Parts: sequence; C-alpha cells; structure tokens
Amino acid sequence: MMLTETHVPRQRTAGPVLWALTSGITGLLADVLLVLDQLTENVGDVRQYFTWLPAAIACVMVVQFLTLIPVALALRGWLPPTRSVRLATATAIGAILAVATVQVLSLTGVLEFDVWVALVMAMFLLVSTWVFTVSSSGHRYCTLPRSVTRFGLLLGTSYPVGLLIAAGGLLFPSGSAAQLAFVVPGLIIAAPGWLALPVWPLVLARRVFSKPPSHISNEEGTS
Repeated sequence: MMLTETHVPRQRTAGPVLWALTSGITGLLADVLLVLDQLTENVGDVRQYFTWLPAAIACVMVVQFLTLIPVALALRGWLPPTRSVRLATATAIGAILAVATVQVLSLTGVLEFDVWVALVMAMFLLVSTWVFTVSSSGHRYCTLPRSVTRFGLLLGTSYPVGLLIAAGGLLFPSGSAAQLAFVVPGLIIAAPGWLALPVWPLVLARRVFSKPPSHISNEEGTS
C-alpha cells in the first residue's frame, strides 16, 4: 500500500515529461535544420548537398507538434478548469493537428510553398495564443511557477505582436523603405516566438511536470 501511494505521483508525471522532452528536442532540431536551410538556399554549389532539408524539416516538425498534444492535455492538470483554458487547449490541439497535416501534404507536393507558409503561420498564431492563455491563467491563479508563466507570457506575446507589426508593412508599396520599416522589426520580434517554442515544453518538463500538481500534493499532505 505504501509503495502505491509513493509512486502514483511519479507515474502521473513521468508521461508528460517524456512527451515534453520529445517535443522540445525535436523542435530544437527543426530550428537547426530550418536555419541551415535558409543559409544554404541561395548557395548553388552547396545547395545540391542539402536538397533533403525541406523533407527533413517537415518530418521533424510532424513529430514535434504531434508530441505537443499530450503535453497540452497534461498541462490542464496543473491549471484551473476555466473556460478559457479549455477553449485555448482545444484550439491549440486543432492547430497542432493542422500543422502536422500541412507538413505531410508538403511532403507529397500537394501544397505550394506560399500556401504552406500561410497555413503554418496562421496555425502557429493559435498555438502562441494557447501558450499565452495558459501562462496567464497559471500566473493569475498561482498554479504554475512564476518563472514558467513569465516565460510563457513573453513567448506567447512575441510572435503575434511581431506578426502584427510586420503586417502593417502590407499597407505600403512592396520593397519600399516604409514597408521595410514595419516588416524588419516585426520579423525580429516574431522570430524568437517561433524559434523558442520548443523551449516551452522543455521548461514544462523541468519546472512543472517534474512534480505532481499542487492539489495532489495537498491531498497527500492531508492523508
């Protein structure tokens, strides 16, 4: 009986940790491949050795986002059961599935590159909204560590704000100085929100999923 009581919290948290680590590590790998793809894109003699990069990025991103689903579901156990958390989680899971589907379609050549970019950017916006919402809720109700919620709020804000600033450049002629004055700062602000997303599940694995939710701890303390 004592063994069961001792190991239940550990069993409950071990699964989310594994999923979070998998999502975070594959996400960081996708970032490295993405940067490498951009660096070699216009280098003719070198590019021929890296034609495999787009397919590799798509495959790794599928794993990254699909393993983020159980992370999102598990995180609800550390958050208050509010409507905003449920709605943000459901929306994020739908967006994550859409990103994975888009990646598979890009591998088969069904989607054109411009369409792929637009869809991924839109779905990523929904994922960022989820990060912001759960971080805000965890911060307000004190169910998540402050270091986690502050990082989540910054991460969840960076991409949408940067995207909004960059979108302002669409009001000006293409390639004009006025357009670049919006697009360049917007991309600089949005880029960390995109590239740092894999850090979010790693932070959750280290600072949240490594111990049971507070309500479980309280129940143990009173038993």
